[in-house]
Amino acid sequence: MPRVEIVGSFLPPEELENALNEKIHGNLSEEAYHAIEDKVIDSLIDREIESGLQIVTDGEMRRKSWARDFWEGFNGMSRDRIDTGSVYQDEVVRHDLLRFDGRIEFNEAHPFFEKYSHMQELTRGRAEVRQTIPSPGELYMRILLGSNGDISKNYVSPETLLDDIVDAYRKTIEEFYRRGCRHIQLDTGVWGRLSDPDFDRLLLLGGVDSDRVTLTLLDLINRTIENRPADLEIILSIAADERHIPRWFDEKELTHLRLMLEKVDADAFLLPFAISSPQEIEAVRWLPAGKRAIIGVVDGSLPNLENVDDIVEAIRVAARYVPVGLLSVSPTCGFKVSDRERQGLNYETQWSKIALLRQAAEKFANEIG
Repeated sequence: MPRVEIVGSFLPPEELENALNEKIHGNLSEEAYHAIEDKVIDSLIDREIESGLQIVTDGEMRRKSWARDFWEGFNGMSRDRIDTGSVYQDEVVRHDLLRFDGRIEFNEAHPFFEKYSHMQELTRGRAEVRQTIPSPGELYMRILLGSNGDISKNYVSPETLLDDIVDAYRKTIEEFYRRGCRHIQLDTGVWGRLSDPDFDRLLLLGGVDSDRVTLTLLDLINRTIENRPADLEIILSIAADERHIPRWFDEKELTHLRLMLEKVDADAFLLPFAISSPQEIEAVRWLPAGKRAIIGVVDGSLPNLENVDDIVEAIRVAARYVPVGLLSVSPTCGFKVSDRERQGLNYETQWSKIALLRQAAEKFANEIG
């Protein structure tokens, strides 16, 4: 039977949201808030396991920013908060900006290590733990775009940037492994956007060619994960964002995506698809033999439940090219979306989606006997 998996993040329960609000208003100490956070994550893991998930996460409940929280754990990086003044630019201004006070380096005291060890203690061997982190390519692209193609504007040693990123990531992954982690998920939104017209335009404004960037990203990730232990699984999670998935039907974009599927030396690929176009799932045929395919077929950003038969059909298409033992189903994105209230999401929605995926996987398994 195909395995049911998740992208990583979960919506927080009301208890944690209320606690955060109390902390922000000065009515709850940092220590008391973290105690509630620990309790919520403990309950989340129990429910993940009860829902049949074999690989669990902490729901990224502690995450404030999906990428910056991790990057700020490296030596040489920090965050500046902009609270006043006016900034005029094409994109929405972010309040928190990455700053560099030296070269990017591994930090043996990275806060994610302690959080991972806490997760291991909570699971108590009942499930395997997956650590999700932004792909090294995301960091490179953030620096590249933030400097309009001239890395020397933001980074003290532009000629060593790629090597610095690889070294910091490799040593970080090695430390996760030393602590018992056997599943590392690298999240990337870049691969799903490389041929998006708006993103292409943004690259061109910085004098950056998307074809060249593709090769740089390919080399960057493969260098980061080469020579890893045989029992460490690397998962590459592909997405554009929580409401847009890669345009598998676009010939130019498909060129980039196919190169990624064929050449990135990950062990598994988490790939979001539009369930209304199951023929696009045939893209998994480009995966080399032995790679796992995790097909995202239920929308993690919307509350409506998909039709179980549509999910089964999506599994059928993927199973033509990937052995069932290497096939999983998942949501298209994490559940912790930015516009949850506007989109009508609530804490129970995500569990209904997981139950639906399990129902579809069981129905498919019954079909094939």
